[in-house]
Amino acid sequence: MLPMSARSMRIMLFSHLCSKEHITGAEKLLLFMARELQAQHDCILVVPGEGILSREAREAGIYTVSVSYPLLWEIYTPGPGLQQQLEDLPVKERGAMSGLLCVLGEYAPELVIANTCVNVLPPLAAKALGIPVLWMITEKMIDTGFTPVSVNYINAHADLVAGISEATLTAFGGSGSEANPVLYPSWHPESIQPEQWAESRQRLRGSFGISEDTVLAGYISSDIYPTKGLEHFIEAALQLCPAGPQVQFIIAGRATDIGFYRKCYEKTAVSGYGRRFHWVDFERDIGKIYPAMDVVVVPSLAEEGFGMTALEGMLFGKPVVAFDSGGLREVLNHTDNGRFLVMRGDVAGLAGRIAELVADPELRGVTGGRNLAAASQTFGIDMYRIRQQSLLAGMEARIAAVKAASPVLAAIAKPAVLVRGNDPQLYVLRDGVRYPVTAGQLRLLGLPPVPVQVPQALIASQPLGFAACSFGEAAPLPGHGGAGRRARRKKRAAAAGSGRSGRRSAAGRKPGTKARSSRMQRKSGTGRGQPGTSRSARRSRAGSRPARGQQGRPAASVQRSRASRTKAGKDRGRRRR
Repeated sequence: MLPMSARSMRIMLFSHLCSKEHITGAEKLLLFMARELQAQHDCILVVPGEGILSREAREAGIYTVSVSYPLLWEIYTPGPGLQQQLEDLPVKERGAMSGLLCVLGEYAPELVIANTCVNVLPPLAAKALGIPVLWMITEKMIDTGFTPVSVNYINAHADLVAGISEATLTAFGGSGSEANPVLYPSWHPESIQPEQWAESRQRLRGSFGISEDTVLAGYISSDIYPTKGLEHFIEAALQLCPAGPQVQFIIAGRATDIGFYRKCYEKTAVSGYGRRFHWVDFERDIGKIYPAMDVVVVPSLAEEGFGMTALEGMLFGKPVVAFDSGGLREVLNHTDNGRFLVMRGDVAGLAGRIAELVADPELRGVTGGRNLAAASQTFGIDMYRIRQQSLLAGMEARIAAVKAASPVLAAIAKPAVLVRGNDPQLYVLRDGVRYPVTAGQLRLLGLPPVPVQVPQALIASQPLGFAACSFGEAAPLPGHGGAGRRARRKKRAAAAGSGRSGRRSAAGRKPGTKARSSRMQRKSGTGRGQPGTSRSARRSRAGSRPARGQQGRPAASVQRSRASRTKAGKDRGRRRR
């Protein structure tokens, strides 16, 4: 078999966000991946709404569609209610599931790539249709006693789980193996435009009157909030100010948490060194900011999934000082910068490392030059393409090892994707097979008989299986649909005499006996949802609510109802005689 990377295929990539205001790091990574894949594959990007990502993807020639679907943030911070939330997804998010199943059915991708751990619905829909899933983890999930719930769900709905760093795969038992490969982020060399660095440096520094004799230590974050460590950066900077008149500081970022941003600004203003701090908005063209800096500081308090800010600083030939947080450790260690890693939260240690670089211009120059070379060698585009090829080849091997879905469904796992087309028949979609089930079976399993409405053609395109339900009620047999049941009903009716008159004139048949009881069973809803239900049920509007009392009735009440109707039938029979 040829490796997957050696042949062209249709790949559908699902983004977790698409904001009109700004673009996140995870969105940038997915767009980068799509641009690399489209050189050989037919790529389709799916976004949950229109925004910057969808616009840039179309500008890059990537076919993009919009389908609304929510995220489940609790999978990133797992708590005691996570398991129930996951089981309720197909019912609670029926509209989103319908849209995802329809777009997957329409475009029929050979591979689905889901981005971020919170993007839980696209993998669920893809696995229901039997489409292989590569789940890219871009963040380090919070470690709680319920993290295994998150891990189990992701593993159950992905053929391969990969991460953008070893840190992101910690909860999955580590990385570096075929089980959980790492695809480190990269960049296209032409995007950083080194020929413009000198001009960008002069322009930004000149706007604040910063001379070349001044060392400018910089902090940059697309969104500023407490866990990004701005307050720690300011506290370290204030420690340097008394003994270092030649150092100034620039802070670039969007004030996402306005209260926190104001607090940090006021701390510099009342310190007596406010004029040394320069505040600018975040600039999407990072080539306009990094060249002006002499030292890049990344004091993140969160367990970063990777640490793209640190890598970007190195690409511009800057020395980088960072807290030892998640993926930042990998970026600095893989580029021989371990000495500039500081224990997370250690303000004095952070100030000390910055001071070393401020005081020694030769150290700054040597470190910056080495960083550019090391980053290019370890994380450059050539290494990215090698890792991506290996990742896709590993995905092909995983798919080849997966056995075909069984035509017999022994158990219904949760969350179960329950669907219905134009007729009342309910199906469980699993691994690309449709298994007909009844509402009664679902109730016995504690599953609400609330289906996702999808086109009948989508259901019909899936092979038919059989639910071998050992939980009390037989499932409809494959191939025994409504037509077969109607034929058997007509055959029984013919044996007893055709039409209503035949039923009423059957000599020796007492009212309330088996033939009438069968009709009552159909009226009471027993076996509802199986092929061959009444014509009125078949003509009912798709997705309409069943008549009151026809579903979910306790068995005891059903028996009482049948008994009362049987007694009424006997009374009517006596009056006729």
